[in-house]
Amino acid sequence: MSKTDINEALASEIGALGADRSEYTGLGSAEGAGLGKLKNPAAYGQKEDLATDEQASLDRFLSKGRQLKEQEERAEISSGWIPINRDDLGIRGAFYEPSWEFSIKPATMKAIKNWTAIDENRPDQVNKVFNEIIKQCVKIDTHSPQGAGWAQVKSWDRFWFILKVREYTFTNGENKVEFTDECNECGHDITFNLTADALHYEFPDETLIQDYWDGKNWVIDPREYDVDHDPITLYTPTLGKDEAIIDWATNKSRNGGKIDENFIEFLVWMLDKPSKDINMLDRQIEKLHKEYNSWDVDMFTFMRDVLKNITINPSENLSMRCPHCGQETISGVQFPDGITALFGS
Repeated sequence: MSKTDINEALASEIGALGADRSEYTGLGSAEGAGLGKLKNPAAYGQKEDLATDEQASLDRFLSKGRQLKEQEERAEISSGWIPINRDDLGIRGAFYEPSWEFSIKPATMKAIKNWTAIDENRPDQVNKVFNEIIKQCVKIDTHSPQGAGWAQVKSWDRFWFILKVREYTFTNGENKVEFTDECNECGHDITFNLTADALHYEFPDETLIQDYWDGKNWVIDPREYDVDHDPITLYTPTLGKDEAIIDWATNKSRNGGKIDENFIEFLVWMLDKPSKDINMLDRQIEKLHKEYNSWDVDMFTFMRDVLKNITINPSENLSMRCPHCGQETISGVQFPDGITALFGS
């Protein structure tokens, strides 16, 4: 969906909020415009009996309002930053500078409200609100003048940090996201609880990390694999880089340009530090596209194999030890009440 389409959709949705609601009563003008779906009673001030489904809807609405207020009060109490133990990142911690320290804080009331209003059928909305949580609630202390912010979080760690923020927002364990699945080994039912520590990742082979990860980037010589090309440096995907590329692609598409989707797969690894200036960024990407077009078949195949083997795959799976047979079992992440339940009700 282009940015133009998104803006038009938003305009349509906002416009709908101002539609004629003369058949409603509640908070509004003398003409009867108001909030809610309570039908206009015969006499003002009299409450018409609600149908069962309408009453249930009203109860859910009132309940959500109370829960949001309670969440706001908890966030005000627990407003400080709390350090994250880097060991919690496991192997993924090796892909950040050793001196970096991470902290999180509870989701703000604004972020929670935006989250609960997500249209799960709009990937652009989901992506925007995900990043909003990270921007507001994740801090990186680099102990250097250059600093680093949310943009330096690795792409594969976004959901992990989201869940960490969620766990700190709901410190008493409320609003659990649980679902039941069968053990892969013994077939018994297991209750999975969606937490950061339960996320399952697939990692590059340790030998590859030892041989080609220099502490900051991947440095690989294709000639070791009989491919005639100079050594290459690949830069790990980050949230800031993802956002910059999405903005660049949206801008290019809006101006009638074409996007080489196959190239984008490699671009996120080829681009080091995207310029904040859209024109400079366009020149950066154009230069990398020329390099990409210069690859022969052997180099293209080699690069695809490299990315397949060095990517940390944040598969949408949870892993846990089966309490019946003791074996590790894997299950796909499920949201029984939708993704809005992560920070809502």
